Amino acid sequence: MNLRLVCTDFDGTLLPAGEEDDRSICPEFFSRLQQLKKRSGVVWVINTGRPWESLRSELERQRLPYWPDWVVLGEREVYRIEGRLPAPHRAWNQRCSELHRELFAATTSFWEGMRRFLQHETRAVYGQAEWSPLEILAADAGEADRIHKKILDWIAPFPDLSVQRNFAGFRFSHREIHKGSALQAVQEEIGLDAAVTLAAGDHHNDLPMLDRRYAAFLTCPVNAIPEVKDRVRGQGGFLASRPASAGIAEALSRFEACEA
Repeated sequence: MNLRLVCTDFDGTLLPAGEEDDRSICPEFFSRLQQLKKRSGVVWVINTGRPWESLRSELERQRLPYWPDWVVLGEREVYRIEGRLPAPHRAWNQRCSELHRELFAATTSFWEGMRRFLQHETRAVYGQAEWSPLEILAADAGEADRIHKKILDWIAPFPDLSVQRNFAGFRFSHREIHKGSALQAVQEEIGLDAAVTLAAGDHHNDLPMLDRRYAAFLTCPVNAIPEVKDRVRGQGGFLASRPASAGIAEALSRFEACEA
C-alpha cells in the first residue's frame, strides 16, 4: 500500500502551541512530505478549526515551500486550494450549512441555559460566531475542564448536537459533521479512501478523524493530550517522540521505512 493522502491538524500538530513570534513548522516535515509527493503524488490536507483568513495569514507568515492541496475550515467546511485561494466543495458545504441551520434552530433551550451558566458561574469569554451559535473561550485549563463537563451533561438530551474542544475553546456542531467526516468528503471527491490515508492530530477536536474509518495510519506528536495518545495507541498508530511538526516528520519517516 502506498500513502496517497496526508491529513494534518494545524495548531499544536504542525505549528507549535503558544504565542511566540518565532513559532515555525520544521523544514523536515516539508522534505518528508515532498518525498512522498514525488514518489506517489501524495495529497496534503490541513484540517483545522481556523477560518480561512486566519489560516492564510499564518501560512503566509510561515513562508511555506508549498501550500496544502485542500483545507478543512472550522472543522467542517471543505475547500480545494487553487492558486493559494480556497475553492469550495459546494455540495458538502451546503449540506453542512443546512444541517446546522436546522439543528441550531431546534436547540434553543440548550443555548439559553449555557449562556446563563457561562454568565453567572464562569469567567469565560463567549458569544455567537460564524459557525456556531455559541463559541466559548475558558479563562484557564481548569475552567475549560469544568465547562466541558457541564456541556457533556447538558448536551445529552440533544443527540444530534456535539461539541468540539481545542485547548480552552469550544464550538458546537452537528454530530455528523466533524474533522473525520470532512476528511471523508475530501477522499470521496478525489477518489481515495482510508486505506491510503494518514491522519495526525493533537487535541480533543482531532479525535473524530483519528479513527481507522478515515485513516489506516494514525499518529500524533509527543505534545498531544492523553486522550489523543490513547486513541492513537489503541488503534495501533504511531506516537512520535518529538513535538508538533517534528513529530509528524518522524511519523512520515517511519511510514517510509515500513514501505521500503
